[in-house]
Amino acid sequence: MDIFDAVQKYADANHYVDVADKLPVFICSIGAHILNTLNKCNQCPFKPEDNEDGYAIYDCPMRHEHQSIYTPMSHVADTRLHLLMRGAKGSGKNVLIDLFLREGTGLLYNTNAVINVLDAQHREAGFPTDIGPNSITEAGMFGSVDEEGNITGRPLARDMCGGFLGFEEFSSVTDASKKDHSMDMKNQLLTSTDSGRVNKRMRSGIVRYLTKYTIWAGTQPGRFELESGLDRRFFIIEIGMSPEKERAYKQAQVLNSNMDIGTRVRLAQQNLEIRTWFTTRLIDAISNPPSRLLFDASLEEWLMQGDVRSHEADLFRRLAIGYHMMQPEWKGGQTMTVTVDDRLKALLDASLLMRREVMDADVQLIKTTFWGTEMPRSTLLKEVSRMVTMGDYQSAKRWVDDNLRGQRWYEEYRPEGVGRGRRGVMVKIQPPAPKEHTELEWGESDVKQ
Repeated sequence: MDIFDAVQKYADANHYVDVADKLPVFICSIGAHILNTLNKCNQCPFKPEDNEDGYAIYDCPMRHEHQSIYTPMSHVADTRLHLLMRGAKGSGKNVLIDLFLREGTGLLYNTNAVINVLDAQHREAGFPTDIGPNSITEAGMFGSVDEEGNITGRPLARDMCGGFLGFEEFSSVTDASKKDHSMDMKNQLLTSTDSGRVNKRMRSGIVRYLTKYTIWAGTQPGRFELESGLDRRFFIIEIGMSPEKERAYKQAQVLNSNMDIGTRVRLAQQNLEIRTWFTTRLIDAISNPPSRLLFDASLEEWLMQGDVRSHEADLFRRLAIGYHMMQPEWKGGQTMTVTVDDRLKALLDASLLMRREVMDADVQLIKTTFWGTEMPRSTLLKEVSRMVTMGDYQSAKRWVDDNLRGQRWYEEYRPEGVGRGRRGVMVKIQPPAPKEHTELEWGESDVKQ
């Protein structure tokens, strides 16, 4: 089965609208999640016999003893591809999350794969899946301790280890970090979505564990907030809305309402076949993993283009890994060469275009607002804080460093002059000064000197 074609046909038969360029990204995220399982679940410290704190995962189908196969810079890499969909209300963000994670009908849903089940001994192979709450605290997400130092409750990040966690509105998580009881939410979110590490040293005890959950979330443009490093953790999917798309949604509702029983039965069978394929691919990968991961020059060439920021390259590399993990025929026990074929190139190009449209919108706002001006850097930071980072001055500093420094039209300098006191840093936002041309190239000049 070509899983990319199978999921698209299933979506077409269910009259999904405007998903052809988005479904492959979800499938690649699943593939990247499986590779992360191969690479990191051999390090899982939670054994079935160690159940004193209630955190053990009985008979976890993802635990294995294979060696890690992807270790750049001598570190065991994390390859999870977290997804964030940005779109207006009613644009279809939740539809895509429901397609894969909805209880009972989701393409990844497995009744017996839920972590927090009472009869854990009867779990079957599969991914834990859940759609997160509309309101959550930092303690509810990552855990806390009581006065005696015992971990209280069951943190969602720990329960969902190895699974897929959806949020219909991601601001329910990011907004919590602005409240006194959840000030550490953002820091824990950063580390848990990157290395998987949760480490909190509290007055009464320590909350420390590793988790390997993948987040899929949606957010509205007005609530879009991915500063402070979160933009480096999430792959961006832009979902547009138009009058034509609105009419297409209405037509799809009519077609789905009038679907005959025979079609519904066939779709239920397709749903089961796709679920089985995902589970089988997980089992095959763990049972017979690749011996090595090798990146072809074609991928590195694509990543070297100027539109791909250095901190984004690994996100696209993970997309390519996921794509190859989900190919029709599984070939374990040998080198997996990640190369760029026509379909992957089209997916990479479309994904890069979406990311640039979303992530560069604020850059363009600052550029056009202050074009041709010169001001103290502190003044610019106040404006960025007001216009981009929701009033967070420290986040504004990081945003400027990540997004403005390196732009040809942005310059920072310390003015010369004589006087008492510290001279502040100034910035210019204007066309770059033309380079001085000489008759000799650098190499010739250097030789003559």
